[in-house]
Amino acid sequence: MNYLLLDSSSVTLNVGLSKQGRLVDQITYPCFQRQSESMVPEIKKLMKRNKLKPTELTGIMVTIGPGSYTGLRIALTIAKVMAFALKIPLYPISTLKVNGVLNAPSIVLFNARSNRSYIAIFNKNKTLLKEQALPNEEVKKLIKKHYHYHLVGDLKYLNLTGEQVDVLANMNALLKTVKPVRDVNQVKPMYLKESYL
Repeated sequence: MNYLLLDSSSVTLNVGLSKQGRLVDQITYPCFQRQSESMVPEIKKLMKRNKLKPTELTGIMVTIGPGSYTGLRIALTIAKVMAFALKIPLYPISTLKVNGVLNAPSIVLFNARSNRSYIAIFNKNKTLLKEQALPNEEVKKLIKKHYHYHLVGDLKYLNLTGEQVDVLANMNALLKTVKPVRDVNQVKPMYLKESYL
C-alpha cells in the first residue's frame, strides 16, 4: 500500500510518501511562485529515493482547497493526471482539515483576501463549522467564542499567532477516513469565493 500525498494550496510545497500506513518520506519547503515548476521534479525525487515506480502506487491523496487559486490547481492537476494514467483512486481532502490539530478542538484559518478568511472549526473527528469564507470581523468573534481551541493556519494577516502542524503527517493519518474517487473528473477544487463576491 503506497500512497503519494500532495499539497500546494499555500506557499508551502508538500510531497509525501505513505507506505503501509506510515509516512516514510516527505519533501516540504516554502516555494513562492514556483510550485508549478517544482512539484513534478520533487515527486520524481521522492519516488527515486524510495526505489518506487509510479505503477507501484496504490492511490494519491491531494488537498482540494480552499487555498491559493493557482496552488490548488497545481497539485490537483498533477494528482488527477497521475491517478487517471495509473488507474488508481484519488483521495481528495480539505486543506483546512489537514491543517487542523487532529484529535483536539481547533480553528483553522487562511487568508482569503479582501478582509475575509477561509475558516473551519473541528473538534476531534467532528466538523463544527464547515469550510467557508467569512469576513474577518466574524472570524474574530468565532475565535473569541472558542478561545480554548487550538488556532492553526496562516495567521499573520490577522496579527495572531498559532500552532504549526505537519500537513503530510495529518494527511497520512486521515487517509483511512477519506472516501476514494475513481472518476477523477468528479474532483473539483474548493475555491469558496463565488458566494462572497
